[in-house]
Amino acid sequence: MLRLIRTTGPIVTILAALSIAQAAEVKIGTLYPITGGGAIYGSPAMIGHRMAIDELNSQGGILGMQVVSVERDTKLNPATAAAAAKEMITKDGVNVIIGGLSSAVGLAISEVAKQEKVIYIATIPKTIQMTTNRRHDYVFRTASHTDFEGDAIAQIAKQLGAQKICDIQLDYAYGHDLADGIERGLKRHLPDAKKVLDLRPKLRATDYNVFITQIMGAGCDVVTSGLWGPHFVDFAKQASPFGLFQQIKYITGGEIGSQEIAGAMGEDYPDNVWANSYELWYHHSTQEHKNFQEALAKRLDTIETPMWPVLALIGVRMYGAAAEKAGSLDAASISDALKGMSIDTPVGPRTIDPETHQADTGQFWGPMVKKEGVPYRVMDPITYIPAKIIE
Repeated sequence: MLRLIRTTGPIVTILAALSIAQAAEVKIGTLYPITGGGAIYGSPAMIGHRMAIDELNSQGGILGMQVVSVERDTKLNPATAAAAAKEMITKDGVNVIIGGLSSAVGLAISEVAKQEKVIYIATIPKTIQMTTNRRHDYVFRTASHTDFEGDAIAQIAKQLGAQKICDIQLDYAYGHDLADGIERGLKRHLPDAKKVLDLRPKLRATDYNVFITQIMGAGCDVVTSGLWGPHFVDFAKQASPFGLFQQIKYITGGEIGSQEIAGAMGEDYPDNVWANSYELWYHHSTQEHKNFQEALAKRLDTIETPMWPVLALIGVRMYGAAAEKAGSLDAASISDALKGMSIDTPVGPRTIDPETHQADTGQFWGPMVKKEGVPYRVMDPITYIPAKIIE
């Protein structure tokens, strides 16, 4: 018996030490697409995420513990994202999941978070379902959502005097929900406008010629859309030779006003596009934004910085602030702390609604125009449309 005690004593001591060591850090699980078509957004988002981790650790971490990032590539695939989220929770022991890009991926991650009772903060997915019929205690969103975006598009359509509207959206949750949001927005702001065409290309589509032909023949004066990233790039390059953008005004969500798209397309970016962006490197709305931009520009060695880093940074900040408020890493306690949570960000204050779990995140909107000496389009004038739907 004495021999058994002497043998197990050191083992117990070692296990206790390991337990303390493991508890001395906070693990943030991070899910963005960093390969494939989604990487144009996911890779910049990962940069902002790492900036936020560094920021937290420079301030003493969370609850006095260092913060580490456990990172996976979603490949813009819901099944891949769900499997990665499950593995990070059950094997890596992450305390929270942050990220996502497409709405389908966001909903898949959210379901895993619900099953495992782990907080998920959606920094990019915008489907309204996440904060309505598929909301649960562990999901929160710091991005905007499709009802806000649809209402903003309808407001711009009214400004442009739209009469006949063609709508083209990707055939998945974000596209369907944005189309519904635009429809509701048009009823509020432009009830006399007529929808003459609804088009739904598949996610990851590359050939848009059949849709372009239909738009050109429909007699619409405005196109509303949510084609994002490579989808917009392919559509625009294929539509421009037909003169679509000379004949028809194009109002689009999907953050096509961001430097990721405008800078990459350069002179190929078409005329008559009204777009949105969460952040613009050349528009300093606050001193904190200027400071953030200087830090980001230094990290990337360019002043023409991408937009997505700020979204990832906000998600990490929100979790850190909620954990400090809760005084615990317990998911249920952090869920309570996130309800009504307010933080400062480089693009202004953000508060999460305690009922919907949705942050009051508006966006910058405006026409994308040419400027002398600038090899890419910029937004001018810039209008901030707040996250508020006016009935």
